[in-house]
Amino acid sequence: MDPIKLTDDYFVLPQIAELDVAELASLGFDIIVNNRPDNESEGQPLSADLAQKSADLGVEYVYNPIDLSKLSQTNLDVQQEVLSSGKKVLAFCRTGTRSSVLWVLNNQVEYGFDALVEKVSGKGFDLARCLPAMEPFRKA
Repeated sequence: MDPIKLTDDYFVLPQIAELDVAELASLGFDIIVNNRPDNESEGQPLSADLAQKSADLGVEYVYNPIDLSKLSQTNLDVQQEVLSSGKKVLAFCRTGTRSSVLWVLNNQVEYGFDALVEKVSGKGFDLARCLPAMEPFRKA
């Protein structure tokens, strides 16, 4: 497991499994954020199961499922609250892209939208298909 660092406190990964939660806890993550809706694909772990495993290990768990076609300010606000916690955060979705989209949108005023999209692209996340969903929330 190699979480992708976007900042010192915010990392992203593709889908995790229950077994991964212990490793993430050992890596010092205080919060795990699930940006993937339940039942998006067969065999995907349910959020409730990941939440229980996290609780058993003393890791905070946040379920903020993202459907880019229905992206809302509420989704951004939930993620921003986690980003503002000052804690070490691991966010995941199917590929890590949606978790990266939320990070870009919540940090664009300070660092610039285009610069953050470029940074995320350099980490291996192609946001090109996400740009139409991001545009209504673009501020910089």
